[in-house]
Amino acid sequence: MEFLSIPESVHLTTVQENLVEKITYTPLGKITPQDPNGNPIPGAPTPGYNNDPKDPTKGGITPVPEIPGYTPRVPSVKPEDPGKDTPVVYEKNEDPKKPDISNERDQNAKIIFRDVTTDTDLATEKFTGKSGSKITYSTADKIKELLAKGYVLVNDGFPSDAAFNSDNDVDQTYYVTFKHGEAPVGPNDPHEPGTPINPNDPNGPKWPAKDEYTKEFTSTVHFVDKDGNKLRDDDVQTSTWTRTLIVDTVTGKVKNPDAVWTSDTGNYNDVKVPVIEGYYADKANVPGPKATQENIETNVVYNEIGKIVPVDPEGNPIPGVPTLQYKNDPNDPTKVVVTDTPDVPGYTTDTVSVTPNIPGEDTPVVYNKVETPKDPEKTPGRPSTPAPAPTTPEAKPQPAAKEQPKADKPAAELPQMGDADNNSIAVLGAVMITSLLSLFGFASKKKKDEENI
Repeated sequence: MEFLSIPESVHLTTVQENLVEKITYTPLGKITPQDPNGNPIPGAPTPGYNNDPKDPTKGGITPVPEIPGYTPRVPSVKPEDPGKDTPVVYEKNEDPKKPDISNERDQNAKIIFRDVTTDTDLATEKFTGKSGSKITYSTADKIKELLAKGYVLVNDGFPSDAAFNSDNDVDQTYYVTFKHGEAPVGPNDPHEPGTPINPNDPNGPKWPAKDEYTKEFTSTVHFVDKDGNKLRDDDVQTSTWTRTLIVDTVTGKVKNPDAVWTSDTGNYNDVKVPVIEGYYADKANVPGPKATQENIETNVVYNEIGKIVPVDPEGNPIPGVPTLQYKNDPNDPTKVVVTDTPDVPGYTTDTVSVTPNIPGEDTPVVYNKVETPKDPEKTPGRPSTPAPAPTTPEAKPQPAAKEQPKADKPAAELPQMGDADNNSIAVLGAVMITSLLSLFGFASKKKKDEENI
C-alpha cells in the first residue's frame, strides 16, 4: 500500500509551455505487534495500513492482526503519520487449561461491525463468559446480511476459536470491517432505472434515472412557407450523449456527478434543401452544426415563385387570361429557369421567353391584339372577286376605228398558260377588249346620227 506525499489537488497556472509535475508515492507504514515489554512478538504478522478511501495522502483505519494466544489492547489503528509504523501491544492469553481460579469471574467480549468508508459502527454483538471459555458465535450471518446491502467485506477480525480472557479490566473487542461497494452504470453497464441496486435488498437504494447517463439531442430542419406553414416533412438528425457513472451500492449516491459526457457524433450532416414545385427557398443548403447538448432548429423558408402576367400595350392585365408561373430550377431550390411565354388566343407578343432575375417577382409581358379585316373579301387566304370594268369616258370618233382588230383576234393571240385557270383569264381578257371596241363603235355612230338630224 502507498500514500501520496503531496496534497490531493495540484493546481498549475496555464502558460504557453509544457508543464511537468511529479506526484511521489511513499509506502504506507505497518502495524508491529509487541508484548507489554516492547519486544516484537515472534512470527506475528505486520500488516500495512489500509488506504484512506477519501484522501490519498492519509492512511485509513486498519484492524490489528490476530495472533493466536494473544489479545491486542486496541482493535484497530488509524495512523497519524501514514509513513511510520505503529507498535501495538498484545497481552499473552493465559492457558485456558489452567485458569486463575482465585480471580475467576465473568468476562466481557464484543464484536463490532464497522463501516470504514464512513468510519461508523454498523452493529455490535456483546458476549459474557468465564475466562478461557469459547466465545460461541459466527459472523457469517451478519456478514451475509451486510453484503446484501451493498457492503464489501474488508476483514473478519473475529477468530473461529476465540475465547474469553482473564483480564477483568479490559473487555475483549473484535472488529469485522466493511467498505461501501461501487458499481458502474452507463451505456456499457445498463441497469433498469428505479430498480434495486442490490437484488436481495428490495427496499434499499435504486439505480439512477437513465437521463443521468444517456441523453439524446436533435438537429431539426423545418421546411415552411413565409407564414410558418409546413410544406414537407422535417429533416431530423439525432446525437446520443453518454457517460459512465459510479454508484455507491450502499447509498445509491453517484460518486462522480461531474463525469464527462461524450457524443456519438461531432457534427450533424449538411442538409441539401429540396426543390418544392411552385416555391423557391431562401437557401440551397443547411450546413451541419456542431453537436451540443441542446436541440437545434433551423427554418428553410419558401416563397411562391413569380408569374408571367400578359398585359395590353397600356400595361393593363388582359381580362380572362391566366398567368403562368415560372419553372423551378431542378438543380437549385433558390432559382427558376427560362420560361416560355404562353399563347393567348387573339393576341401576339414579341417576347418569346422570360428569364426572371428575382424568382418571386412577377414579369408583365405586352401582348398586341390581332386586328380582324372589315371586308371579308380581303380576309387573308380567301380569293378576291374581279373588280368591274372601269367606265371609259366618251371619245371622239377616230378615222382609224374601222381598222381596229376584231374581237376574236386578240383572244387568239393571248398567251397560252397551259392550264384551265390561265385559259379562263385569256377568255376574260378577250371579252373585255371586245366590249371596249363595241363601246367605241357605238359612241361614233351616235355622234354621226346627231349631226345628221
